[in-house]
Amino acid sequence: MKKTAKIIFSAVLVMLVLATMIVPGFAATGSITITNSNDAVSMNGHTYKAYKIFDVTYDAGKTVYDYKIAPAFKTYFESLNLPASLGEDLDARAYSYVSSISGDAALQAFAKQIYNYKGDAAGSVTANNANSAVISGLDNGYYLVYDEGNAAPGNNAEKAIANIALTTTDPDATIVLKASVPTIDKKITGVSNAASNAASATGEDAVSATVNQHVGFQIDSIVPDLTGYTNYTYKVSDTMSDALIPDENAKVTIGSDDVTSSSTIVYSGQTMTITVPFSVLSTYAKDTPITITYSARVSANANVYPDATGNSNEATLEYSNNVDDLTVKETTPPSEVHVYLFSIDVTKVNDKDEKLEGAKFVLKDSSNNYIPVSLVSGRYKVSDTLAATEANATVISDSNGKVYIDGLAEGTYTLTETEAPATYNLLKSPVTITITATYDADGNCTGVTGNAKTVVNKAGGLLPSTGGMGTVIFTVAGIAVMLTAVLLLVVKRRKEIA
Repeated sequence: MKKTAKIIFSAVLVMLVLATMIVPGFAATGSITITNSNDAVSMNGHTYKAYKIFDVTYDAGKTVYDYKIAPAFKTYFESLNLPASLGEDLDARAYSYVSSISGDAALQAFAKQIYNYKGDAAGSVTANNANSAVISGLDNGYYLVYDEGNAAPGNNAEKAIANIALTTTDPDATIVLKASVPTIDKKITGVSNAASNAASATGEDAVSATVNQHVGFQIDSIVPDLTGYTNYTYKVSDTMSDALIPDENAKVTIGSDDVTSSSTIVYSGQTMTITVPFSVLSTYAKDTPITITYSARVSANANVYPDATGNSNEATLEYSNNVDDLTVKETTPPSEVHVYLFSIDVTKVNDKDEKLEGAKFVLKDSSNNYIPVSLVSGRYKVSDTLAATEANATVISDSNGKVYIDGLAEGTYTLTETEAPATYNLLKSPVTITITATYDADGNCTGVTGNAKTVVNKAGGLLPSTGGMGTVIFTVAGIAVMLTAVLLLVVKRRKEIA
């Protein structure tokens, strides 16, 4: 499963095509010039590296272009599972996909994803002044340009940020370092039995949970470059699925400061909006981390795998994007996470594989706690209202020998039989079931194992015991034998006397 990035970085995408076709043996002569017109930002000491995403060739008239994925990024495009409708092969599909991306925020999100797949840099330069630097000696190509920051940055915030831009196909391309584009990254910090808004340095894109547990969330962002702004919109919207009930405990921090009371937080159904005012943002340096933490309780409305999309939840950020027109705003692509719930599927049979109705079990978790359930449409589902008692944790096999229990997280559970079907023996040991799920890099569940089990009961009928009918039969038989022996002895003696 993929991990969320711990650093805030920005990238610049540059389409760079030289004036002639690539010819083996020709020296690479293309270049990318990076310029800076913002007096509040200095490029001096920052190292810029270019990573080739596509090799590009074209005809002499620059009317036909051919794009080939650079080897380092092939795995990334394969992971997207791009549809055949985008092109006849992976190269064509990748070109169609990238060419359809528009807007600073969407390009920034793309660059952030693809950066994790980069190989060796095709070229680099360390700026020796505040406003310009040139990466030279580049082949034809479409490049990702990344600002590595100062030679020895004191913290991640010192890594400079630039807007993403697309240039022309001139052999000497130019990109302009501009104000930063804020991004957000939502992750799940954990699952517990109580509400929590604690921050975490790690997180997941997907977790599993049981009904009534609390899922912790964290949204990471940064203070944008506010140079020239007299006001600024910074509004996070978080939309939860119907499966989650907000604990309404959102906490907002900038750096190490709690600014919750200075922010506007509104809860409306499954949506939470958090607005941090310009008066607060402007007191912090550009790139200072912004962290929003909160939790939500899993309700009995939660969908259960595989009939769900993982109870997906997403967050977006609306922000100002024009210093000269404060009405111009942009919204980041959604950052999405998933909360999965699973089922137990038990089949009760005899030693002839005949289905058995009426077997009673008590459900417990790995800590020996009762898990209360309700029967809904022939299936049990973990309850978010019933108390955790033995009676409420009891399930019974139906006429098909089935016991379905929905709404459980991954983990180990026990079903202890408390009453066997009529004429059958009670199981001596609890039935143990361990649910295990697998996920892909984007947090989508790809399968679950261990949640189905067949349980066998053997027919009743007790062996004889002391005082039982068997003993009576043997006792009567023994007396009869003794009486016969005595009778024979008496008859024999009478014959001898006669």
